[in-house]
Amino acid sequence: MERINLIIKLIIVLVGALCFFSCKSQKPDLEKKRVIILTDMTHDDGNSLIRLLYYAPYFDIEAMIITNQLPDFNYDDKNPWEKALGIMDAYKNELPQLLKHDGGFPSYDELMAVTKMGRGALPILWLTNDLAFSGQIGDRYVESQWDSIHFHDWIGEGLTPNGEPKDSPGSEFLQEVFLRNDDRPIYIQAWGGTITFVQALYRYRQRFGEEKFRELLPKIHLYGILFQDITFEFFAGFEELKEKSCPWFGTAVPTYGEEPVDLGMVLFDAGHFWHYCCSSDSNYVRPIYESEVKGHGLLSDIYDNGGEGDTPAFLYLLSSVFGLNDPSDPTQGSWGSMFEPIKGMPKGYFHTCGVGLNELTRWIPDASNSFRNRLLWSVKDPGEVNREPFAIVNNNSSNKVIYINVKPGETITLDASLSYDPDGDELTFNWFRYHEADSYQGTLDLKDSSSAIQEIIVPSDLGSNNIHLLLEVRDNGTPSLVRYRRFVLKQ
Repeated sequence: MERINLIIKLIIVLVGALCFFSCKSQKPDLEKKRVIILTDMTHDDGNSLIRLLYYAPYFDIEAMIITNQLPDFNYDDKNPWEKALGIMDAYKNELPQLLKHDGGFPSYDELMAVTKMGRGALPILWLTNDLAFSGQIGDRYVESQWDSIHFHDWIGEGLTPNGEPKDSPGSEFLQEVFLRNDDRPIYIQAWGGTITFVQALYRYRQRFGEEKFRELLPKIHLYGILFQDITFEFFAGFEELKEKSCPWFGTAVPTYGEEPVDLGMVLFDAGHFWHYCCSSDSNYVRPIYESEVKGHGLLSDIYDNGGEGDTPAFLYLLSSVFGLNDPSDPTQGSWGSMFEPIKGMPKGYFHTCGVGLNELTRWIPDASNSFRNRLLWSVKDPGEVNREPFAIVNNNSSNKVIYINVKPGETITLDASLSYDPDGDELTFNWFRYHEADSYQGTLDLKDSSSAIQEIIVPSDLGSNNIHLLLEVRDNGTPSLVRYRRFVLKQ
């Protein structure tokens, strides 16, 4: 009986693979996202970088800019740079093993070629005019002090108050990225302050003119883990944001004094990210703990107890790889939380201020299982590690959100029965309406949410609203992995 079950399982794998590679319409669309990382390499940044590297084949990492930030590190402190180099060295040693699982991992030399030093250091925003700090940061006790901070002392021409040029290898390299003939959005992940990025924009504008500068701005999509230094005023008005959003600016005051420019998109995580880092709540459960990560090779051994406060910035993109969301619409919800427009600010500006933390935490089991599984790539060979199933609906296997124009009262059929698991694992299906993401106020009847096939009757009163219908295709491997499909029904 066991032998028969094994044969059946092998047939399922072979048939699924044959169908997948023979059907042109079922070839996944995995366009890579252009990514720039701005990091201060504080207590949790290293852990976020380690996790990101396990998913590096999904992204074009075009720059990683390391900029010291007070009070953690003074401008001349070498620790942030050395910390990043240590992680890169571990990646270099693990790379041959990782390449067995995915040939798309960038080489060590490729990553080092885009890793540059920024210029700093500015204090973290809410301490700006305290002029001093003493206390625990992660596992370190830190004492630091600084002088009064003014935007134009750090951005523009001449030297910083530290006697260094305001330009840096990082800001110079970012301009090279901006100049590339590539129409894809550039996703800026602000794990730390934006000082080096803003200096790059300033210099780009000066060198290449206003017209070219204005052509660049719509391509810039920035995900801010808070706004961590005063240079954010270049692209978001201080007083306007204070009035329209829920930022914690502490003792900072506006000093830019000029009209901000509008980026193509700005996502302001005003606090959801803390759940990936730390909490004083006695009932707090971290998404993943140091003890779960360590023991999976050199990268995992660098992982510490500092949390991963910056991880939501790339989870927002990563969940789109697995079919959950369209990154051009942050109101859809993602592994990196859901956002809503900042009323009264530019059209592409969003925040988490009115969004429940559940829109981040609901996805943590899937995101954490995915990382646990990736860690196994470092210690096991292909065939010994679980792989994500393929979610194929109506003969479409892409990871794109599908927008369906419907008519009130009509019945549409969504057939996921061709979905398969490359390891031959059993699949379960879960269809549900993601009503937090849609605008329809009525009910939608799903007769059997666990069936591979759904027949949906479009509500007669849908009107100008939309309905977001999600499918989770989950395997029974260890750990269990999932892919999603999202359908947006609208007239």
